Amino acid sequence: MEHTEKGAVGPIDTIRARTKQLRGHRGWTAAELGARLKPYGLRWDRSIVANFEAGRRRTVSVNELLALALVFDVAPVNLLVPVNDAPYQVAANRVEDADTVRAWVRGQKPLPGVDERTFFGEVSIADMRVSRQNGRGVTGAVIGGIEHVRGEGDDHGQHREAPER
Repeated sequence: MEHTEKGAVGPIDTIRARTKQLRGHRGWTAAELGARLKPYGLRWDRSIVANFEAGRRRTVSVNELLALALVFDVAPVNLLVPVNDAPYQVAANRVEDADTVRAWVRGQKPLPGVDERTFFGEVSIADMRVSRQNGRGVTGAVIGGIEHVRGEGDDHGQHREAPER
């Protein structure tokens, strides 16, 4: 079990609980889950699955998280962060509600106290376009300017007119 603040759940315990829950919903045995992970390069067998779900295996790698998301057909965030709004231990001495953490992991909103300019400055152009389409205020001029500075876009870094808003 993870060492978390009282009442908060951490990432490993969340992945563990969601893995057990999703495997149960699908009616898979531990051995079946292991077999489904093999094509993604994971050598999980019944024993590893059982040890992970029981808390005897205390870690999960990013590659394992992504492979689990693939076999369960869910977004990685829905394995990493509880799907309810429970208190979630982001790091030692940092607990936030799960909804806030989910938005942060998705790149939609910084955690409280995080510099928004820095947070949104490290977003892909594709994500900025989605934010703009969803009315989050990123203008075409901002996107065009960032593409120009980064040397990105269809014109391989050449100046172009920013898209109209």
